[in-house]
Amino acid sequence: MKKTGLIGEKLGHSLSPQIHARFYHITNMPGSYALFETPKSGIGALLSRLESEGYTGLNVTIPYKAKVMQYLDDISAEAAGIGAVNTIHFKDGKRIGYNTDYFGLKILVASNGIAVKGRRVVILGTGGAAKCAHRLMCDMGAKEVCVISRRPRADKTPGAVGYDALDALGAIDVLINATPVGMSPDTDGCPVSDGVIKRCVSVIDIVYNPPETVLIKKARACGKTAVNGLLMLGAQAVRAQEIWNSQTYGKAVYDDIYSLLVNIVAPQKTNIVLIGMPGSGKTTVGMALAERLHMAFADTDEMIEQKHGRIPDIFANQGEAAFRQYEYEAAKEAAALRHTVISTGGGIILNEHNMHALGLTGTVVFLDRPLESLVHDTDTATRPLLADGKDALIALFEKRYPLYQRYAEIVPDNTADVDTCVTDIIKKLEEHRT
Repeated sequence: MKKTGLIGEKLGHSLSPQIHARFYHITNMPGSYALFETPKSGIGALLSRLESEGYTGLNVTIPYKAKVMQYLDDISAEAAGIGAVNTIHFKDGKRIGYNTDYFGLKILVASNGIAVKGRRVVILGTGGAAKCAHRLMCDMGAKEVCVISRRPRADKTPGAVGYDALDALGAIDVLINATPVGMSPDTDGCPVSDGVIKRCVSVIDIVYNPPETVLIKKARACGKTAVNGLLMLGAQAVRAQEIWNSQTYGKAVYDDIYSLLVNIVAPQKTNIVLIGMPGSGKTTVGMALAERLHMAFADTDEMIEQKHGRIPDIFANQGEAAFRQYEYEAAKEAAALRHTVISTGGGIILNEHNMHALGLTGTVVFLDRPLESLVHDTDTATRPLLADGKDALIALFEKRYPLYQRYAEIVPDNTADVDTCVTDIIKKLEEHRT
């Protein structure tokens, strides 16, 4: 039985046990992979104990990738150049350190046909992942590697410049995000402006959860090659096994591990998100739909009122900007729910970050009620943005309708009664998921 594992400070969210369990299964190799949380002061003693217990090797994660180097007998060239070790091999009485993130990123770049040699590369960040990317890009023959830091004056990374320098760079062949910006649960962040993205040829976001960050989404919308770090994660794990077992594994093994990770990380759309104009029936239809499907029900407007008071009072006393911030917070909270029908406020679609979060875990259903029905039935007096009456409702409809269409995945029949609408939603959901 080959004994391997991971050491770090906090390991509760690690995917490594699943990755390596899958590796042992598909290679038909008896093996185990355990997690070892330890304080910084316990690293040396832990390494000695595991070595004495016959462990073949270990992975190392933050914040110990640099600290662990002092306990090793030898360090590979790539790990020494990066200044970080994430894999240890106990071999012939020695502890040898490697950096398999380097190889994982190399496989990610090569697998996606991203040209580096003779090109300009921009790396966002100065942490361990950024140092790994910098070393690899230099080794792959990049003509120019520019490192971007939030605090270039305080940063000790040689040559690092601030984000304001991006505008002066012009065309960027490869942009690598080695920061946590955009990573779950704060998925609405993007590390650079749309203008910078448009000047890129290829974009690599080392973040892999969510699989499609805002950066990747925007880059793909501009027709750029854009990839996340999921393949890198799987490839570095396989590379560690290659070191521990002194053999190489074929593409089939890498592909299998990658497929496993896609299934683990990809958000599961278990929610149903109802969008539409005020008066379109989102709450009524939502409650009936939840009952029919035996799902929970949530209303983002109710979530706001429970925390901040009545919505008309928020508009009157704090203004629309305050309400939109509360709505954004409610959208993120609702997106974290599971197996829930979520009724949203009519203006939820005004903020793309709201819809990005809700769309990750829910199928978006647009309750498209005819304008004449909305004008006839909606009580505008109780709605802050409709205080001017029917004309305000029509103007709001004309402004928002294209956004509802943009985000809709399903548009049911909403011209008859509630039961008819619910039945059509269920039918279209089944068609959408097959």
